[in-house]
Amino acid sequence: MINYINKKKSINTGVLFVSIFILTILTTACDYEFDLPEAGSIADETPPVANFTASQSETDFLKYTFSNLSTSATTFAWDFGDGNSSAELDGENTYSAEGTYTVTLTASDALGVTSTFAEDITIVEPQAPDVPDPVLVNTDFDKLPKSSGSDCSCSAWINKSIGDQGESSSGNGGSDNVVKLDNNEPDHLYQEFEVVPNADYTIQIVTSFKSPEGGSFPSMLELRVLGGVGYTSGYTPTYYTETVDFPQDDFGYASVSQVEDPANNLLIETQSNPNDDGYITYTYTFNAGANDSVALFIRGIGGPATGGGGGDFGYNSGDEEIRVDSLTISAIN
Repeated sequence: MINYINKKKSINTGVLFVSIFILTILTTACDYEFDLPEAGSIADETPPVANFTASQSETDFLKYTFSNLSTSATTFAWDFGDGNSSAELDGENTYSAEGTYTVTLTASDALGVTSTFAEDITIVEPQAPDVPDPVLVNTDFDKLPKSSGSDCSCSAWINKSIGDQGESSSGNGGSDNVVKLDNNEPDHLYQEFEVVPNADYTIQIVTSFKSPEGGSFPSMLELRVLGGVGYTSGYTPTYYTETVDFPQDDFGYASVSQVEDPANNLLIETQSNPNDDGYITYTYTFNAGANDSVALFIRGIGGPATGGGGGDFGYNSGDEEIRVDSLTISAIN
């Protein structure tokens, strides 16, 4: 019996030792932490990636659109950097002023995983392009063919509804290189040209007056810039490049009353006889206003309203002949 009892005690002691050893291992293992996945969860193998491109409006430099290029995302949060935000797929924002703004897009998927992409945009008002110079034909008044009749220095400059055509003459060191507006005749020059609305332009014209005659009607040269608003109703201007293509009647301004209507005039300048028969350059400026087409009308005035050596248009040049040598019209940029 004694041996049996001792053997039993020995077995119980062994079991106790093993139990203590196992408990020690388990207790030691509790000193480590493990992030165990939730039951049934799977890894997000396609997390979202945020991305976008920015485009500036061609008509409003303060307006931007943002094309969303994000992948694997279902919701979006835009921060435009100026206090404005959006949850739309693509972004659009109009800024209030120039400056640099940080635009941020946060893209999220259905699992709540997020991705953020940010980009700076710098907004500067673009410089306005230069206004082009107007295109006019035969501004040196060379003797050229016209749509009907003989060659003339006045070719491309005729509108017989509002005056007699100027005549070819020689002057300023050349032959048939000026237009003369005869004394006591309603001679004129007229041509339409394209302009940019609200742009400023300079006119330089070179003219000469014959010596004063001392009569009752000293000659003066009148220059008018006429707005397209005064064109004959239904008329659409056509800008020809060859003198033979220009019409000579029934277009643009069709009456002197239209010409003289103050509402149709952008500029009126008058040159008096300078008592110097040399060629003098005169400079004027005008603004195109709301017009995209204007007409330049030049005539001799100062003579009697009726009579004289030409048609009856209600005006005539005075006692002295006037010559126009050249003109240029340039945009002011």
